[in-house]
This record gives sequence, structure tokens and C-alpha cells, in this order.
Amino acid sequence: MQIARTLGLGLLVFSGLAAFPAPLSPFGDVTLTGSPSKYEGACPARIHFAGRIGVTVHPMVFNYVFERSDGAKSPTRVVHVTNPNAKVIGVGEDWQVGAAGQHVHVWMKLRVASGNTRIESNQADADITCR
Repeated sequence: MQIARTLGLGLLVFSGLAAFPAPLSPFGDVTLTGSPSKYEGACPARIHFAGRIGVTVHPMVFNYVFERSDGAKSPTRVVHVTNPNAKVIGVGEDWQVGAAGQHVHVWMKLRVASGNTRIESNQADADITCR
């Protein structure tokens, strides 16, 4: 029979074994959007990818990189979060893509890391039709 009880320090005990809470992740949601997501016109098209990185630990240092569907990666960038009121950090990357007569589907992801914690955004897609 498993018995659970709470001790003064918030520690749970199950059948005599201590269960500690999981360490807090330094990140909340990490999202990415591409704008415009559909483009038709003269090329190369300029697609702006806007990322939002939720932070839950202060102060902290993290790095991020954008990864594209063509295999290219942005340089690794480092962010130092010192403001305890900072909840979301905005980042961005532009991509000029496409040539006359092409129709291409591209995507980008945002990969974020701090210490041993790694997280990635959704895949932000863009459809481009070049004249």
C-alpha cells in the first residue's frame, strides 16, 4: 500500500521513498511565425520570422539559433536576461528566398538552449510563388 504525506518542507514521501519536484525549466513557450506566410510577386521574397521565447528563471543566459528548411543555420546568438520582469524575449530573422518562375515551400525553426535544457519552436512555414 502506498502512503503519501506532506512534510513541513513540501517533500512528498511514497512508501518510504522521497519524491522531489522536477526542476523548473528555464523556458516557457517558444514559438515562431513567418510573415507573410503566403507570398506571390517579384522575388526574392523577404520573409520575416518572429520568435517569442518565454523565460521563467531570472537571471539566466541562453543561446538560440534559427534552422531553415534548406539546411542553413543562423549564427548562434547569446542572450543575458537580467531583468526579473522579463517574461518573453522577442527575436527575429529575415530570409530572402525564391527566384523568377519558382514556387517554393520553406520553413524555419527556432532552437533554444540553456545549460542542459534544449527546446525548439514549432515549424513556421511560408509558401512563395515568384513571378
